[in-house]
Amino acid sequence: MTQPPHKPHNPHDRFFRSAMENRSVALDFMRYYLPEPVFQALDTDSLILQHDSYIDTELAESLSDLVYHCQLAGEEACISILIEHQSRPDAFMPVRIGHYLFSLLTKQLKQRQPHSTATESTTPLMAPTKKVPRRLLTPVYALVFYHGQTSPYPYSLHLADCFNDPLKLMTELFQRPIALIDINQLPDDQLKQQHWIGIVARALKHIRAADISPYLLDLLQDCEGLDDHSNQWLDFIRTLLHYAIGTGNVIDLEQLVESSQQLPQPIGDTFMTIAEQLEARGIEKGKAQGEARGLELGEARGLELGEARGLELGRYEAQKTTALNMLKESLPVDLITKITGLSQLEVETLQQSLQH
Repeated sequence: MTQPPHKPHNPHDRFFRSAMENRSVALDFMRYYLPEPVFQALDTDSLILQHDSYIDTELAESLSDLVYHCQLAGEEACISILIEHQSRPDAFMPVRIGHYLFSLLTKQLKQRQPHSTATESTTPLMAPTKKVPRRLLTPVYALVFYHGQTSPYPYSLHLADCFNDPLKLMTELFQRPIALIDINQLPDDQLKQQHWIGIVARALKHIRAADISPYLLDLLQDCEGLDDHSNQWLDFIRTLLHYAIGTGNVIDLEQLVESSQQLPQPIGDTFMTIAEQLEARGIEKGKAQGEARGLELGEARGLELGEARGLELGRYEAQKTTALNMLKESLPVDLITKITGLSQLEVETLQQSLQH
């Protein structure tokens, strides 16, 4: 039975998985990051993302993986491609990948139906039927896609290097390192040539910038040439916007919104819709936090001054906290007074307190 896709808690993992569920992004990833002989051997029309690739709960919680299944062109064979997204270095990454790789292979064994080596005969004089050949396992190619702050990637990707092994026993057993793409080491000019996956890679590369705004505008401009405005294209842009604005640092939201008006349509309208949704979510969060804090203060003071006075103070504290949150988001004073019920003078006084 197919399991629902794992939903990572990390926003970088969520963005990468959502983007890679877009077929165009996945194909671009294969084209630019798989070894050329491997990509050339794929029948890309048969490429599918496996949502039921988890072996157990522990793996589902610890790995942010994607597993694709693909036929080989002109061959009666196929390949599985394991892509692990990583935002922090891990000294034992080869062990983790090896654990998952062999879990996939073990799952293949469990899924196979037993084959009979001979059919029932009606008489012992009949010649035995031909033995059914065993089905061999599907090979797995593993690759790590890394965008952590520490770059270049600081640890060895050879599994043998994970052992204290003076006799070099594991060196003989494990010859090759795990393949890893460190996008921090790839120049933006190169990533710009990678179309769909290049935009994903640049978003992940610059998400920790002091201000994501110039990078986001550049990415959105490059989205214009990807597609003829299909639903898949619009979904990709929405995913990009939610990730960049929701996770990255935006120093001046009003300036970013103003600059977005120069974007081609419908990218500009999509940007405005997402920005308004995130702004409204921020206001609601601020109101909720303010009301909770206000009630907390109101209850404490109500013990001293009486229940009625405490509730009044609590509501007022909630209004002030909400107003402060909205001021930090650079929202207009008249809008804040309208939402919180505070006077213009009170809001301006709070604004001055933030400036000191």
